[in-house]
Amino acid sequence: MAVAPDFRRPLAELCTYTLGHRPSPFRAIYADYVVYEQLRHEFMNRPRARAAFLHGGLIWRLALHSLGFDHLPSVLDGISPEAVPFGLLLCSNNHTYYDDGLSEEEIDFMCGTYYVRQAQGTDIVTSWWPRPHAWNVSGLNVGFWSARCEDWFQTRLGNIREGVSRERLSCTNDANGPMTSTQWKRSLKFNPGTVKMMQNVSAACYDFMARVPGKIY
Repeated sequence: MAVAPDFRRPLAELCTYTLGHRPSPFRAIYADYVVYEQLRHEFMNRPRARAAFLHGGLIWRLALHSLGFDHLPSVLDGISPEAVPFGLLLCSNNHTYYDDGLSEEEIDFMCGTYYVRQAQGTDIVTSWWPRPHAWNVSGLNVGFWSARCEDWFQTRLGNIREGVSRERLSCTNDANGPMTSTQWKRSLKFNPGTVKMMQNVSAACYDFMARVPGKIY
């Protein structure tokens, strides 16, 4: 969609959401998850919520969990006022086109990501939900939201609500709390053949698009 200059939003109006940095040792408790959910619901009530629905996969499901199915038709209404300059940009034939898109920071936020600062100055990244690079190589990434994906989502949600400590104790090591990317990849292996299948599907799609005449990307 082409956007008129007077429709564009100044960059200064961008409101960023993040769970931020935490000092080590940090062990999230259920109250931390409640805060994350509240912030995610708040973010999803902004015009940029459309970008989360468009993202697909687990981000789409988390957006749906915040707003519900009734908001899905609004995705077809076109770009939000925040698509410029915060979204995606495509230039073609001397025209500029915009669409809603999430930044890397917003994607991390949607997944409930914490950056835990270590003594040596580096960060360990943990998240309540797997971030895209872990989800994309999982056995659940089959190109659509399957019944198995939904079963896993509901189980994970229930485990967080029932299995994460309500108090922050030095001896707590909750398996249902935030995990690193390595831990998520181990947790989401399931059928290893799924990753190869999706790689073949992606390769076939790229090959097809490369043969389409008049492409603009």
